[in-house]
Amino acid sequence: MPGSMQSIKRRMKSVESTKKITRAMQLVATSKLRKMRNLLEAQKPYYTIVYEVVAQILATCQVEDHPYLKTNDNPHSAVILITSSLGLCGGYNSNVMKCAKEHIKEGDLVYCLGSKGASHYHEADLGYMDLSNDLSFEEVRSLVKELLGKYQSGAIGGIKIVYTEFVNNLTFTPHCVKLLPISKEDQKAIAGSHQASSAYMGFEPNANEVLNQLIPMYLQSTIYGYLVESVTSENASRRTSMENATDNATELTEQLRLKYNQARQTAITNEISEIVAGANAQ
Repeated sequence: MPGSMQSIKRRMKSVESTKKITRAMQLVATSKLRKMRNLLEAQKPYYTIVYEVVAQILATCQVEDHPYLKTNDNPHSAVILITSSLGLCGGYNSNVMKCAKEHIKEGDLVYCLGSKGASHYHEADLGYMDLSNDLSFEEVRSLVKELLGKYQSGAIGGIKIVYTEFVNNLTFTPHCVKLLPISKEDQKAIAGSHQASSAYMGFEPNANEVLNQLIPMYLQSTIYGYLVESVTSENASRRTSMENATDNATELTEQLRLKYNQARQTAITNEISEIVAGANAQ
C-alpha cells in the first residue's frame, strides 16, 4: 500500500508539471492569437477588395491576351501549402494535409510554408520547395515574381494556395483557392455584384498596363493575407488544444488525489486493525 501511495504521488507531481507547461503554452498562444487577430482584421478587407477588383476588371474588359491571363496546356500547377512549423496545435496540420491531398496532383510544384508540410513531402519523396513560415512581405513579393515567371513561360498552368480560413476562435476551415487564372464563374459573379460601378470603369493608359501592376499586387496581398489567416488559425487551434490539455490535467489530478486519499485511508485503517489485533493478543 505505501508503494501504491508513492506511485500515485509521483503521478500527481508529473501531471502538475505537465499542467504548468500546458498552461504556459496556452497563455503564449493566447497572446500570439490576439496579435495575429489584430493583424488579420487590418489585412482581410484589403486583400478581399483587391481580389474583387481584379475579378471585376477581368470580367468587364475581357482582356484574355494578357501574358498573366493566357491559359496554357500544362496540367500542373504551383501550389502554396501553408502548415505550421510547431506542433501541439490539435488537428490543424492534419486537416490542412487532408485538404492538400484532395487538390494537389502528381507533378504539381509544391511550395511548403511550414516544416510540417515540408516533412510530409520529404518523407513521401515528393517534389517540394521549403519556405520559411514567418515569410515577410518582401519574401512574398519575390515568390510572386518567381511564380509569375513560371506561369508566363508555361512551366505551370496555374497558381493555387492551400490555407486555413479563420472563422472564429474555435472554428478553422482549410481551403484550396485557385489564384491564377481567375475562373470565369468568379469573374461573372463578382462583376454582377458590382454591376453599377463596373459600368463606369475606365483605365489609363490602358487595361493591359493596369493589369501589369494589379495582378502581381493581387497575388502578393492575397498570399500574404492567407498566410496571416493561417497563422491566426494555428494559434487559435494551439490555444484550444492547450486549454483542453490543462483542463484534462486538472481533472486527472483530482482523480489521482481521490485515489491517494482512498489508499491513505485504507492504510490507516489497516494499521489501526493491526494495533487492535496485537493488543487483544496480549
